[in-house]
Amino acid sequence: MNVSIVGAGSAYGIFLVKWALQLKHHPETNRENIPIPVIENISYSNTSERNRDLVLEVLVNDLAHMPSFAKTPEETILKSVRGYTNWREMILKESPELVVICSPISTHLSYLRELLTDFKVKNILCEPPLGHLHEVESLQNLIPLAKEKQVKIGVNQQYRILYERLQKVPLNPNSPQKSGSFGEMLTHLSGLKITFITHGTRIWRKLQGVGEQEILEDLGPHIYELIPESIRNKKLTVKEVKKEGDNLFLNFVEYELLLDQIPVRITLGYHRKLKSLKLIFSKEKKDYEFNISGTTNPQTGEYTRWIEGKNYAYFFKHLLNTDLVKTSFISSLAGSPIVSLEEGIKSLQFIQALRSH
Repeated sequence: MNVSIVGAGSAYGIFLVKWALQLKHHPETNRENIPIPVIENISYSNTSERNRDLVLEVLVNDLAHMPSFAKTPEETILKSVRGYTNWREMILKESPELVVICSPISTHLSYLRELLTDFKVKNILCEPPLGHLHEVESLQNLIPLAKEKQVKIGVNQQYRILYERLQKVPLNPNSPQKSGSFGEMLTHLSGLKITFITHGTRIWRKLQGVGEQEILEDLGPHIYELIPESIRNKKLTVKEVKKEGDNLFLNFVEYELLLDQIPVRITLGYHRKLKSLKLIFSKEKKDYEFNISGTTNPQTGEYTRWIEGKNYAYFFKHLLNTDLVKTSFISSLAGSPIVSLEEGIKSLQFIQALRSH
């Protein structure tokens, strides 16, 4: 199969090219053994010749530090990789089985519509969010069009599969029957707190004009997936909203919510030196606190997620065997996106409800 990446200038876009190369030359990097077609050609687009060439420069530098590619000639590695400055030309020439959209948010809706109507693409993966909040109604119009054209559209909301990967992990490996599993903890919750503070590399480029909508569009889709399904679809009431920052750059926004009668606090924002993704689940008068961070899995040498918990009686530590974003990409290669177009739209509707307080 051929894979095309639209807008590979982002870190995510470069990772996709690298992952596709890994899967092509080293199938064992498909850590979860998801059945996928053999990758033949990899193409990507960027906005200018210089930016197009920069992607290759970064890619070659990354591969040079990877033992699995150390003895492989550069021309052999890059033989199947082609860069373009015009994404439409790329799609026409490469006839990809999967197109990944990594371009700016403002282009997502128009690119999706164009791919559905003007090309023969059958599988699309879009970086979140699917579009801006004011575009939700237009995005909904894509659902019948995608069904008519028999096109699968997925959204890379990676945390959709986090709880699935933790479902059967015992909270206390030393006493699994007494402590129960992570999945069991997510039922019958009495409260939830989510804090997501990130470096905000995409947002920092704006330097100004960053407000509540920008924060919600950037982080909100992930927060939606981090709310357990057992309470996610309950009636939402926004009780209070607190903001920190100024008219040029809003640093933090905090929401006090009720999902039915369950209190939920969501704190979102940006900080250059602070990065935190913390979850606190309340259940039966006990709090279960978990921090999610990135690290390198010593067994695979790959970047992945590390979940560490400080609970009422014991510590929880668990290392995923591969990165969630990579799993999302591989799932779309297999034709089974982890988040559908419909689910991606639901996450935007949830964000809309927060924004309309």
